[in-house]
Amino acid sequence: MNQYIIVIIILFAGCTYNKPTTQVTDIDGNIYSTVTIGNKIWMAANLRVTRYRNGEVIPLVTDSTAWSKNLAGGYCYYNNDTTQTAIYGLLYNWYAINDNRNIAPEGWHIATDEEIKTLIAELEKEPSNANKLKANGLGGYRFYTGGTYHTRGFNGYWWGATKSFEIFDWSPRLFSSLADVQRNSYEAGYGLAVRCVRD
Repeated sequence: MNQYIIVIIILFAGCTYNKPTTQVTDIDGNIYSTVTIGNKIWMAANLRVTRYRNGEVIPLVTDSTAWSKNLAGGYCYYNNDTTQTAIYGLLYNWYAINDNRNIAPEGWHIATDEEIKTLIAELEKEPSNANKLKANGLGGYRFYTGGTYHTRGFNGYWWGATKSFEIFDWSPRLFSSLADVQRNSYEAGYGLAVRCVRD
């Protein structure tokens, strides 16, 4: 009898341990739902963290001139409107993404080029998966010169580790070529959103 109980406990513990994570929490305590597309688990909402993984602050840059000239990590609220954060998350420049203090939550990372290609292939195979990415807001972007804001609610633009990618409100397709923002001193100043991938 006791042997059966032990076996049941082991099986239950194993099932509980292997249960897929449906949420992720960043260092600020923000909680994000997740979505599985293909064999990858993605954040289902845009990142809104204001600190690197080691606890150091990512500077908030609201002034348009300062944003255009900034060569260090920075983030902003779309249109400097904090009420939009819960839906659209934050926009970050490339310097924040590329910082070795790491902007991604523990156990997560910025999408690689290969992961973006796989995501594009999965969306082409099953277009309805696009709705999983769109459900929590397409946050637009901040232009690298002048610091102006564009296309919130219509387009989603995200940083990847080597390429940027985008999706349109009216399309189930995902693109990398149209949003291949360069990492030079000018275009690195774009403010794009972030969707992390689980390690």
